[in-house]
Amino acid sequence: MNLKNKYFELCYTMRIHEFSKVDQYKNWTYGQARKRYKSLNEFYQDELNINSDKLNKLRKEFKIFDKLYSKYFNEERKGLFDNPENFLKWYNKQKDSCNYCDITQSALHEIVKKRNGNLTLNQKTKRSKGTLEIEKLNPSEGYTYSNSVLCCPFCNNAKSNLISEEDWRRFFAPVMKNYFNSILLK
Repeated sequence: MNLKNKYFELCYTMRIHEFSKVDQYKNWTYGQARKRYKSLNEFYQDELNINSDKLNKLRKEFKIFDKLYSKYFNEERKGLFDNPENFLKWYNKQKDSCNYCDITQSALHEIVKKRNGNLTLNQKTKRSKGTLEIEKLNPSEGYTYSNSVLCCPFCNNAKSNLISEEDWRRFFAPVMKNYFNSILLK
């Protein structure tokens, strides 16, 4: 296994981001990793047999993927993140706007500003702060590259698994556009 694949396996597949995960990975008793390593960086350097400069260089190669992984990963979407190159290829094909209503990421951020720093009306942080979300076109299928798109939290939440993609585009997306324009023009 090459260095990049091994790093990916440790960091993203096994998600070793704390000493207890190192203990599990190494089959050590709890607390042994903390005694052996001053930091998780030391664990990665030791495990990959590289120095800190090479580790930093390796992390830079994953910088964009890491940012998107932190933003979008969950257990249900795990399959999308199995291969960083494939995920980035899929992501880069997405528009910087909702797949349904075409609201842009920057317009969503503007709505958040107009709503005093939160997307929701009740100021609860349940929904994102204006970030496009990964949505399944067909809710009966899983998260695959062909069944996943970026969309705004409004369309994602409202369409849910209640309305087909075709019907959402036909009946609701135009209304969502009008709604967003009314907020943005205030």
